[in-house]
Formats: sequence, structure tokens, C-alpha cells
Amino acid sequence: MNLALLINPLPLFVEIGPDWLKARHGQDDIQLSLERGPDGRITAPAKAQTVLALKNFLKLKSWLPRPRAWCAIGSRGVSLRRLSLPGGSKEEFHERLLLQIEAEFPLPPDELAWGSQLVGHSERANGSTRQDLLVAAVKKELIADYHEILHACGTEPSFTLAAMARWNYCGQPENSFALLEVGPRQSELTIFEQAVPVASRILFWDGKNAANPANADMETLAKSLPSCPPGTRFFVSGNGITKDFNERLAGALGNGCKCERLDVPNGDSAAISGLEQMAVRGSTPPLVIRLEHKNGHAAATFTALDWKTWGTRVGVLAGALLLLPYAEALLLKPHLEKKVAAFRTEAERLTVIDRELDFLRDLKLSQPPYLDVLYVFSKSVPPGTRFDALSLNSHGEISLRCAFHDGQQVADFRNKIIASGFFTNVVVEEQVPTPDRQKVNVRISALEKSAAQLQLASARLVAEETARDAKTAKSVASPAPPPGAPPIKKDLP
Repeated sequence: MNLALLINPLPLFVEIGPDWLKARHGQDDIQLSLERGPDGRITAPAKAQTVLALKNFLKLKSWLPRPRAWCAIGSRGVSLRRLSLPGGSKEEFHERLLLQIEAEFPLPPDELAWGSQLVGHSERANGSTRQDLLVAAVKKELIADYHEILHACGTEPSFTLAAMARWNYCGQPENSFALLEVGPRQSELTIFEQAVPVASRILFWDGKNAANPANADMETLAKSLPSCPPGTRFFVSGNGITKDFNERLAGALGNGCKCERLDVPNGDSAAISGLEQMAVRGSTPPLVIRLEHKNGHAAATFTALDWKTWGTRVGVLAGALLLLPYAEALLLKPHLEKKVAAFRTEAERLTVIDRELDFLRDLKLSQPPYLDVLYVFSKSVPPGTRFDALSLNSHGEISLRCAFHDGQQVADFRNKIIASGFFTNVVVEEQVPTPDRQKVNVRISALEKSAAQLQLASARLVAEETARDAKTAKSVASPAPPPGAPPIKKDLP
């Protein structure tokens, strides 16, 4: 299902006539009969049948938002008034408007369903500005019947005049003109001045024979129309009228009026088509008739809440919250399986890396300290010494064959390597002079101390080397003055 339709469902477009109801939802249409009582209100059985038929037609889900139902009503029982009121705050203007409605209409505002449209501003001689309004009012009980039917079938209804919807379909002309809707039993004429309806009248002219030029009494229709200025435009709409109906009507009027036929596709309702055009543009009718309420409106609305519908919605949301973790697990299962497989592969690689690391550590711990021994020997031997052989095993046993200049160098070398703290049991096993008596070939054996003693000796050696390097750097940074130079004086703080 489209997510946009879940948030903003398709609206329902409705036109209500004297004894029928037409509706369109998407591409589907329906027409129902309405049975009215002697008082003109829809009977209770007709309401129940209409609600059931609309529910089957719409097939709305109770857990989805209610779609908007734009309803166009005829001018029967509707009164139009032009009012002029002084400006002011919103509350003050509304109070003045209620008082003016009570003075202009035969019923008080509480018994009327009414709506207003701002048509302009006017200035008085004293410089004050007034707002000109068009007010359309009808008995509340009639709109209440329509509201009850449309609300019961799952929609939120809003009402406007069918003439305003037809005005939108014919292109919203801004001059003065007339709209004639030809019906099967009666017709409706609405006169507009500057794009504002000023008068509406029901014509009891049988439109069943409008398609038959021989039976259509155009003279009777022309006489029933009010006198209009010459050249007035007439927009004609309705089912069953022929293409030459406007020409025959213009001939019957005989005062130069121009009649134009509204070409509605497939014989559709001009009012419903006009409402659809407004919905496509995202606009609303300029004149909306509303059911007014008193201060108890909030309490009445709270009492009239559809608890079954809201309970269903809460239940659906609660179920969705409970099932969300399981749905998430099902949706993310392939992704998690890939992650787990990657982790297992990495774990196998880490096992191999750990094994190799342990091997390198053992190798490092078991290997002889060649670098330490060579470093100590290099710091201890005198210049000119030649090394012939050096052996060192994993047990710390060292054997060294080298040539010194004389026996004194041999003794100094032995004392230095003993003083380094790295070796013990330093023994000169062999000391033989060369044939030319210039060198002494020596073979020395030694044994490394324990690991803890070697660490202490290595730390002491590093500390001595660091101190010696710092002293050397200091002497290079501040060289001694040349002989005979005056001493450098330092200012005391």
C-alpha cells in the first residue's frame, strides 16, 4: 500500500440532490436514492441503507485516518445574504457577525448551518473600513442529516454549495454570469456578480425531455428565468442535454444572452468534477458551510468519540510494538548471519596469530643475548684487538678467541667485563704469544649471570650511557673560553 495514501487518504466527493446522492472515490462512482419524509428530512431507514451502501462502496479500514468528504449541496433551502461589518479583533468581529445573522435570517444562528466568504472591503464617508461578506445559511437539521450519514460511513464531511463547485469547473470566471443546472425533475439557477453568488432559485422545469428538441418546452424555461441584462453569459450543465441545447436556449431568451454548455466527460456531475479540480490544486472551496456549536462543543465531541475505532487503532499500535523486535530479527537475520560468519573467520585468524605470537615470545626468551654481550665486549676491548672466534649458547656459556697487544690488555679486558656485571666465572684458559712476539693469542671462557641480574646490569648500563651523553651534549653547547679570554660575568637576580 502506498504510504502517502496511509497518511492522506483519497477524498470522497459527494453531490446531494432532492432525492439522490452521487459520490466518487478515486475512479469509482455510485448513485443512491434518498427517501425524505413530509418535513423534507431523510428518513431513518433511508439513512441506514445509505450508510451501508457507502461503507460497502468505500471499504475503509477502521485503523486508517478518516478521508475528507467534500459534499456539494443544492440551493434548496439555502439563503444568501450580503453583509457589511466594521473590522475589529477576531472575537469582536465574530460576535458582530452572529448578531447580524440573527437580524437578517428568520432563524437564530444556533439553529442554522452557515458559512461566510469575504468578498471585499468598502470605505465609508467617515473614513472607516468595513468588510463585505457573503453568508450562506440553511437549517442545521438538513446539514446534520448529511453529516450523520457521511460521518457514519467513516469520513470527515465538509459542505459547500454545488454552484460554487460548478463555478470552479467552468474556470472561475470573475465577471457577472449565471449557472443553470438542468435536473431530471427540477433545475437550479444561480446568478453570480463578480464571481460571487448573489441569488439562487429552484426552477420547476422538467429536464427529462431536454435531449428531445421536439418535447423540450424551451419557451417555458426561458420565461421562468429572471430577466438578465443583454449579453449575459449562461453556463448550462446537466445530464441528458444535447450539444445544441445552449443554442436553443439562447434563441428562446432572445435578448442576446450567450449560452455555453459545460462539457463534463461521460455525463459526470459538474459539481463533483469541480470539487475534484479543487482537490488536485490543493485548494478548498471559498464558501464552506459548517455546523456551529456552543461552548459545550468539546465535551460533546469527547462524548461522541468512536471508542471502537480508537480502541482498534490502539490495539494495532500495541501489537505493532510487541511484534517489532521479532520483525526486526527476521529482517536483519541475513545481515547478522554475514556478520557472525565474518567474526568466526576473524576468530580463526586470531588463533593462528596468537600461536605465532607465543612462538616468537618463547624464541625471544630462549635466545642468547647476543646484542648485550657484543655491546659489553665492544665497550671493554682496547683499540687494535682482533677477534678470531666468539661462541654463545642458550645456557649462557661464552667462549672467546682473540689477540691482544700484551698481557696487561688481557688483564684489563678481564677486569672490565667482570665489572660490567653481566658475566661470572671469567677465566683466561689460554694465553700464547705469537711467533713475532707482537701479539698474545688468548682464549677466554665466561658464564652469563641469571636473567634478573642481567636486567639490573642492563638498566645500570643504560643509565650510565644516558648520563654520559647528557654531559657530552652540555660541553658541546657551552665550549670553554680560549686561553687569555676574560671570564664571562653573569648577572645575578
